[in-house]
Amino acid sequence: MSEKFTEKSERSFVSDVSEAAFLLRRIAEPRPVGDSVKSAINRAAHRVSLPPGRVEDLWYGEARMVRSREMDAIRAVDQTRQAKEARGREQAVDLRAFYAAIIERLRQIDADFHSHDVAALLDAIGALGDVGRSVAKDDESD
Repeated sequence: MSEKFTEKSERSFVSDVSEAAFLLRRIAEPRPVGDSVKSAINRAAHRVSLPPGRVEDLWYGEARMVRSREMDAIRAVDQTRQAKEARGREQAVDLRAFYAAIIERLRQIDADFHSHDVAALLDAIGALGDVGRSVAKDDESD
């Protein structure tokens, strides 16, 4: 589900500079708690292979323009990041389904004996996100 900003898309920007600023902020993610803006700018600069000073100008919208090679680099890194996130979400869904199948099998074998294992798997599913919560609710209804 990658966006191509070279074509008309749902997200429209006032300028290439505002688009670059938006993308650079996404590229700097994830930002740890207490992370400084300077660290985020340096991280984004490293990821797109541009000088930190140039990325800072783009980040704050102070640049007059964005060179095409800079925008190409920024868009390419952002597209790669989006693709990795999509693959990660797909893998999380697969893992949740796998854990749910194991839970079901353990309950069929001996629910009392495997209650600690089931609880641990439910915690793991919960850590994977929202889909895990629906399995945990199924567990509460038993």
